[in-house]
Amino acid sequence: MKFLLDWHPVISIIFLCIISLLISYSGLKLVRKRFSDDVLRENHEVGGFIFNAFGLIYAVLVAFVVFVTWTEYDRSRENVDLEAIELTDLYHNSKAFPDSIKLQITSTIVSYINDVTGEEWKLLENGTASSSASESFIKLWTLYTSIDVKSLSNEPLYRESLRHLSDLGERRRTRIFDSRNSIPGVIWAVLLFGGFMTVIYTYFFCTRKVVTQFMMTAALTVLNTLILYMIFMLDNPFNGYIKIDASPFEYTLQLIRAGL
Repeated sequence: MKFLLDWHPVISIIFLCIISLLISYSGLKLVRKRFSDDVLRENHEVGGFIFNAFGLIYAVLVAFVVFVTWTEYDRSRENVDLEAIELTDLYHNSKAFPDSIKLQITSTIVSYINDVTGEEWKLLENGTASSSASESFIKLWTLYTSIDVKSLSNEPLYRESLRHLSDLGERRRTRIFDSRNSIPGVIWAVLLFGGFMTVIYTYFFCTRKVVTQFMMTAALTVLNTLILYMIFMLDNPFNGYIKIDASPFEYTLQLIRAGL
């Protein structure tokens, strides 16, 4: 179903709504043909209470999943910002080092940013990392660990840079892990089951006109479809139309090129 993320949200929503409305209408027509109006009206009193209880349970589950997926999405976006900030701090701290070391650090940071924003950002859609970006990060570590600390005039700043470098590695790993995390299949199964059941439940009530009942059923169907699609998008932070972009890294790269 990830092909839906490659489409514009409007197209995906229209496609999903058409499919779900066709299915819900077919189900409603089938039930109305099989059961008489009098039989269906007998469900109103008892069925209404059960439907309300079922709807409440499903609403709580959906609210919980939306909250979790939105929180995870927001955390992933914040982590990308912090990774870019760590790179910016490393660049600024490198200005206190000798020119030869500063140039090597700066060029390696630029290479890392280019690798991340280029090849790796596309690979994140499949939850994988770029080997070139990994090599650039290792090279950055090697540069710092090979520095002769005694030759530095500002040793505390070097230790501070090592802390930023360690945090950078943590942010990088978290970004890669976030691209692999997803809602467990069992939760998706419960969400889809609940969505189907809330719609099917409306079939066993009765109004005088089928069109009126279908309009109410259609409204519920569309709402469920939109909610599930939203959860699906939030569950894939590095895919689709609302995916997290690499603009924080590009901003850091602009600062470096401008010499700020």
